[in-house]
Amino acid sequence: MSPTEQQRRLGERPERKPRRGLDVWAHGLVGRCKRGPWTRHRLATVAQSIDRRRVELEKLADPQLNERLIALSQVRQRQPERWQPLLEEGLALLAVAAHRELGLRAYEVQLMGAAALVEGYFTEVDTGEGKTLAIGLAAAYLAWSGLPCHVITANDYLAGRDAKHLGRYYRRVGLTAGAVMTEDDESARHSGYAAGVTYTTAKELAADYLRDRLRLGDDATGASSRQLLGVLLEMPPLPGVVQRGLHSALIDEADHALIDEAVTPLIISRTLDAGELSVASQAAWELVRDLNKGVHYRADSAARLIEMLPAGIEQTNLALALPRTGLWASDRRRQELVRLGLEAREFFLRDEHYVIDDGKVVIVDAATGRPMPLRTWRQGLHQIIEAKEGLDVSGPSETLARISFQAFFRKYSRLAGASGTLREAAAEIWHTYDAPFIAIPRHLRCQRRHQGSRFFVDEDLREQALVHELKTRHARGQPLLIGTRTVDSSEAVARLVRHHGLPGSQVLNALRHREEAVMVAHAGHRGQLTIATSMAGRGTDIRLEEGVATLGGLQVVAIEANDSARVDRQLFGRSARQGDPGGVIAFYSTEDAVLRRFIPHPILQAWQRSTRLLPDALNNAVGRRLLAWAQRRAQWQAARQRRGVMLGEEEIRRSLGFTVGRGAVTTTALLHR
Repeated sequence: MSPTEQQRRLGERPERKPRRGLDVWAHGLVGRCKRGPWTRHRLATVAQSIDRRRVELEKLADPQLNERLIALSQVRQRQPERWQPLLEEGLALLAVAAHRELGLRAYEVQLMGAAALVEGYFTEVDTGEGKTLAIGLAAAYLAWSGLPCHVITANDYLAGRDAKHLGRYYRRVGLTAGAVMTEDDESARHSGYAAGVTYTTAKELAADYLRDRLRLGDDATGASSRQLLGVLLEMPPLPGVVQRGLHSALIDEADHALIDEAVTPLIISRTLDAGELSVASQAAWELVRDLNKGVHYRADSAARLIEMLPAGIEQTNLALALPRTGLWASDRRRQELVRLGLEAREFFLRDEHYVIDDGKVVIVDAATGRPMPLRTWRQGLHQIIEAKEGLDVSGPSETLARISFQAFFRKYSRLAGASGTLREAAAEIWHTYDAPFIAIPRHLRCQRRHQGSRFFVDEDLREQALVHELKTRHARGQPLLIGTRTVDSSEAVARLVRHHGLPGSQVLNALRHREEAVMVAHAGHRGQLTIATSMAGRGTDIRLEEGVATLGGLQVVAIEANDSARVDRQLFGRSARQGDPGGVIAFYSTEDAVLRRFIPHPILQAWQRSTRLLPDALNNAVGRRLLAWAQRRAQWQAARQRRGVMLGEEEIRRSLGFTVGRGAVTTTALLHR
């Protein structure tokens, strides 16, 4: 099968050449036009028409409704590419079916969101405004074509929950719903992808895509990768691929999948024996512990770069006690291992960038705070961090096949998604995926009260203000959600809360993530105090207990600024959902990591000296401006890193394609430093 024929049969979009020069500017102008007010007005008009039809169709008895559903789905299947003429009637029928099966009546703005998703828009839908139902309506309409629709969620829990919760609705409209999760075996994956609508995560989709490409013989050498995979897995070749093509995908929490996850490629790999790397990693860490910052090396925390100074190079070369065999034999390799050791010391902190779980180093997702047990850092960095923590050093990973999330998602014929925080990423999503953006209005007016951001010169003063805020609100029973940036800070706040005798606290972080959904669901109860990293339950509603609304609703207290304003906004969106009352207040310190890393040191020092002298209002205004500047610089650097991953993937694909070798196959992601 030729590559072009294979793409056509599997629903993959042909690859496009990178835009350059004026083409980039012109493409950006088109994107801005597509998200203009006229688009919002057109989609609102479509939603009003769908809603009028829905009201009429509500009068149908069940047998008549079933007949209309069957008839329209058959027309869609005969003409899968002609989605537009039947859109209004189709979504109206699906909305009626969802109401009868699930008891959920789609609001006009949800119908607007569903129509936008079918058209291929990425939609910003405020938290609590019903993304799950809107995605369900759009997914069913797309799956009526007879081609599979993938719904991509932030984690396994949400994939299983939504597939189960919406299952009756999908069956009512003549479809099946399945889920593919991390622990599923080959048989379960076949079953999950055989459904009309499949709920899963981006990682599982991309990993199964790579495995299927290997089975189809899509490798650079032209060898039979399907047979090779049988050797690699030490089992007979499988009868077929698990996926049915990349025809359409709807991404829930789209910024997580397209932005936060996109800084690393997805890799099929095998683990080699640690061998000499174990000895070299231990030796490198022993040497690094004796080096002094400013004397032997410089560390640029913003760019995450290490520069060896002459004294450091000399001391490394004079370390004659170190073994000069294997990886340690080459002076150049010795310097590289020492540099990795210094990166592990300066830039990779326990309970911030990783945790120790069951004697293993587990990377923590910087954007969500979730553990990523299947990911490793590359080029020996992971092994040096294991040596740093006194753990057994694991073997390095050898790449068998890889793909960036940018390259993977661009293969879908139809791609759309929704999130409560997409506005900041709209331009990048348009340039990367050719997918336009639209903001969907709220169904109910937002009652969230913003009590501002307060900036303190150091953490002690911030801690005093935090304790006063918590005691005041906790005394009247108002539920509190305290948002932290790292595992370490969440544990520190938990100790502080216990020290001051505040009851009802629970901690949600990468070390205590297994009960996430339950903990977040209870966060709206009277007197509840929840301390969480930014993983705080994306996709899980925080419902207020009866009587809590009169207390002011859920109060979110942010105590550290994140590198991205979008992540901060996601935390703030946990309160005041679905028209409920709620509040947000932020306590920041001039010592916060994002300010230290991205504000030039002289400017930061000058602000710290003047903080005690300035009136609070002026100091907070200066802090807000400096924080916005720091976050813009941080996001510019992150965007550059994502672009580097994408361009690197294109270069690898042009030169090497897939790399296949012998050994045990695992799925992992090797993180770029």
